[in-house]
Amino acid sequence: MPANISRSQSLRSKSSDQTSLKPASLKTKGLALVLLLCSCWLITYIAPLGLASAYYFKADYYLSLWQRKAQTLDQDSWQQAASAIERAIELHPKHPHYLLTLAKINEWAWYKGLKTADQILVNDQLYKLAISLRPNWPNAYADYAYYLGIVNFRVSEALVELDKGRNYGPYSPEVLQRALLISATHWSVLNGNQKAQSFQVLKQMVQNSQTTYRHALQMGRDYKLLRSFCVYLRLKKSEFVQATQEQIEKDFCTNSIK
Repeated sequence: MPANISRSQSLRSKSSDQTSLKPASLKTKGLALVLLLCSCWLITYIAPLGLASAYYFKADYYLSLWQRKAQTLDQDSWQQAASAIERAIELHPKHPHYLLTLAKINEWAWYKGLKTADQILVNDQLYKLAISLRPNWPNAYADYAYYLGIVNFRVSEALVELDKGRNYGPYSPEVLQRALLISATHWSVLNGNQKAQSFQVLKQMVQNSQTTYRHALQMGRDYKLLRSFCVYLRLKKSEFVQATQEQIEKDFCTNSIK
């Protein structure tokens, strides 16, 4: 074969190889560009959410600390917690748990005397927004009821929210505890139907777990309702196992009824 023909065929072969590589190279570059854009979008979207979570955990640390040791709550620790959760909400404004956390932090300030009820009126909107974002969350209704009933003495409205909470979480410990606490706090102003509903909650707490049992017992002691609780629980004794009946007699009835 002549040399010039061989060289010509070789050049055509190389040209063909380069031509066939061009579309693949363009596709690879295009795919890389798409992946880069997706990565940038993900970083832009996810990074603020991760940072919001970090601020939330800082705020939640203080809530847990105050729950264990209320004496650690002061103006400085409250400000630290409030600033952290407010920053979290700025970064993720539609996270219902963050909204409830801010409301609880405000309520701790009210409890400690750092703020008045009028100074935390924003809680009303925080709870409503959180509930609108997650309407089937029973704890949100229970917490809102606590704010209405304990902080603002809006008892009838609180009981309405508790009814909603029980619809979504009839066995939720937090719903049960909030319900009995609000009722016990305002026992003297409850009507007969409201007291009957409160007794139903008491029975559920006695049956639900040892934790809710202890909370019910403590509320009976704190609000001097052991006698009333004992009378009701004795009437319902057939609905409890023998061991629970004996425990009720010991805890609720000894020294409360002669």
